[in-house]
Amino acid sequence: MTQESVPVGRRADTAGDRADARIHTAPQPLRATRPTSTMISWGAVGLGYSLIAGGFARLTIPAELATLLPGAALVWYALRPTTAHFPAPAPLERRSTAPWIVIAVAFGIWELYAAARGSTHAHPTLSILLGPLIDPPPARAAGYAVWLLAGVWVVRR
Repeated sequence: MTQESVPVGRRADTAGDRADARIHTAPQPLRATRPTSTMISWGAVGLGYSLIAGGFARLTIPAELATLLPGAALVWYALRPTTAHFPAPAPLERRSTAPWIVIAVAFGIWELYAAARGSTHAHPTLSILLGPLIDPPPARAAGYAVWLLAGVWVVRR
């Protein structure tokens, strides 16, 4: 075997070990040129789930289970070794993330303060503010659909 027959980046003594090549290769970006039947099927399942879960009343056991079960399924899917992932993004600079950290901390302090005060209309939590927006079942169904899509996106990262 000559040196030209060995792929770049691998040593000659491991050229025949295919398992070693699969472990050390970087994942390729996922590209869907057109929707496959599997994607359409899972999309239909997700849409049906969103419509059913959107019909549940807020802050009830069925609504909690409708959130917990798909979340657990997404975690299981993410932990599988065969799940394809997008390549990791470049690290963020500290200066670009500092304003977002300040906003997140301020929001967290406001939520804790409002919850400690009893979540009154004078000091509302986010759930009080968003209550009228997510009260109709179609709005909750859209929220579940967005939650599912965000969960799939995070799992694929």
